[in-house]
Amino acid sequence: MITRPSFACRRGARLPLLLGLLLALLALAKPSQAEPVQAEPNDPLFRSSGSWGQPFADQWALKQLRVHATAANLGRASAPQQTVVAVIDTGIDYEHPDLATSQLWRNPAETRNGRDDDDNGYVDDLIGWNFVDNTNNPWDLSGHGTHIAGAIAACTNNQTGIAAINPDARIMTLKVANFAGQARSSAVAAALYYAVDQGARVINLSLGGELATDLERKAAAYAQDKGVLLVVSAGNRGLKLDNNGYPGLPGALVVGASDQADARAGFSAFGAGLDVVAPGVDVVSLRARDTDFIALSEPLDYEPGAATLGQDAAYYRASGTSFAAALVSGLASRLLSLNPQLTLTQLRNLLTESAVDVEAPGIDALSGFGRIDFARASSADPDQLTVARLTGVDLSLEDQQILLAIQGQAQASSFSGAELFVRPKQEVVTAPAPAPVLSKKEQRAKERAEREARKREARQRQKNKGKDVPPPFDPSAWQSLAQLEKPVPEVGVLTTLRLDELIERTGGARAWEVKLAVVNASGVNREAVLEMALPAPEPLREAAAGERGGR
Repeated sequence: MITRPSFACRRGARLPLLLGLLLALLALAKPSQAEPVQAEPNDPLFRSSGSWGQPFADQWALKQLRVHATAANLGRASAPQQTVVAVIDTGIDYEHPDLATSQLWRNPAETRNGRDDDDNGYVDDLIGWNFVDNTNNPWDLSGHGTHIAGAIAACTNNQTGIAAINPDARIMTLKVANFAGQARSSAVAAALYYAVDQGARVINLSLGGELATDLERKAAAYAQDKGVLLVVSAGNRGLKLDNNGYPGLPGALVVGASDQADARAGFSAFGAGLDVVAPGVDVVSLRARDTDFIALSEPLDYEPGAATLGQDAAYYRASGTSFAAALVSGLASRLLSLNPQLTLTQLRNLLTESAVDVEAPGIDALSGFGRIDFARASSADPDQLTVARLTGVDLSLEDQQILLAIQGQAQASSFSGAELFVRPKQEVVTAPAPAPVLSKKEQRAKERAEREARKREARQRQKNKGKDVPPPFDPSAWQSLAQLEKPVPEVGVLTTLRLDELIERTGGARAWEVKLAVVNASGVNREAVLEMALPAPEPLREAAAGERGGR
C-alpha cells in the first residue's frame, strides 16, 4: 500500500529539494481544509519580543492590526474559503519549512506532462510562472518575493517561525524581477493578465516602477474591470507620489508604511494618491535560502546577515512599503476568505472606511484614510463609504483680485451633504513683555483712559440693548465657508473665494485651517483638515529707505 504524505502546514514540515518532485506531489495533493487558527497563534516569533534588541514584539505588525486579537474577530462561524493572492515579484522559496505546499496556489487545469493542458500559453504552470526566464520554475534568488508571500500566507499556528495575516490565502507565484529587483514592463503586464485569468482575487505588486507603460496600464485596467484588487506599494524615497509610476495604475490601492507609533515612516512616499498605510517597519517574515536582499543595495549602516532571525536563519526582518502592501493584500484576502461574495468596490470600502485615523484628522496626504485594522474591517459595512479629502489650494488672478480655489473630494455612498469651514490658524502664544515702569503722571493718564473706555463700552451695551447684535469675533471658532449640495466624486474644486474677503472674515489672519465635513444619509460624518498660509510680508522698501536715511 502506498501512503501519501501530508501537505498541510505542520510542525517541522519540509518540502522536497527539487521542483520536479514538488510539482509531482502537487499533482497528487487535494485541497485540505485548514484548521481554525487560535486567537493567539503558537508560532514562536509571534509570541516573542526583543529578538534583535528592540523593546517591542517581534511580530508587532500583526498585533497592531489586531489580526489575531480575539476568537470572535476571526469570523470562523463557517469554514473560510481559500482566496488566491497573486504575488508579482522576485519569485518564491517553495522549499521553506514554514511555507507548505498547501499554501501555494495549484493550477487545477494543468498536469506535469510537458504539455500546455489548459492552452493558456504556459507549459506545466502548476504554481505560477517565471516571466524572467520563461519557465515554470519561479525560484526566488533575491528573497523579496518570499518575504512578501510569507507575510501574507506563511503556515500559522504550527509551533514554527512566524504567523501570517491570512493562512487561508493561496499564493500564486509570478516571477517578473531578477535578483536585483529589475523587471521588464512586458513581464509585469503579462503577469497581471495571467493573475486575473487564472482566478486571483488580489494582486500584490510591490515593485518600484518609476514609469508605468501603456501596456501595464491596460493590464491594470483589465484587472479592475474583472473585479480584482490590485495592491501597490507607494515607494520608499520619502517623496511625493508620482502618478506616472505604479501608484498611478488604474484601480490601484496605494499603500504607504507606518511605524510602531502609528505615524508615517520617514521613507514612505506620500501624496493625494495615497489610500491607506500599514506597518512597514521591521516586518518579520520568511527568508529565502541564501538571500539577503537588504545587502544588495549596499547600505552603509547594514552588516550583511544582520536582518536574519532564528537559529537556522530562516526568517528575516525588513522595512519598506513593499511589506506594508503585503499586509494589506493579506488583510484583503482574509476579508474575501470570510465573505467571497464581496465585490471590488465593497472590498475597497472595507479597507478604507474602517482604517484607523492617524496623522492629520481625516483623509490626509501622509496616511490616506489611515492605518488598516482587521477587527474594524471585519465588522464594517461594505456598502458604506464617506470620503472627505482636502488636497490643496490653487491661486489665480481675476479683475485684480486674488482667488483661492480649494481643491478636494467630497463623496459618500449615500451623499447627504458637505460643508467647508475656516478659522485663523492658532499661533504660538509668546510670553508677554514686562510692563513698563510709569511715572505718577503717566499712571494717572492710563487710569483715566481706562475709565473712559469702560464708559464707552457701557453706553454701547445700553444702546444695543434689545437689538440683534452679532457676537464679537472669536478667532478660535469655525466659520462656515461654503455648503456643497452635490458630491465631488473626483479631486476637483470644492469652492472659490477672494483672498481679501477671507482675510477680512478672519480678523486679518494670514494663516488658516480649512475643514471639510461630509455626511452620508446614515449620519456618518467624516472630516478633513488642511492648513494654508500666506508668505510672510517683506519689509516695505520705502520704510527701509527712510530708516536708513535717519541714521
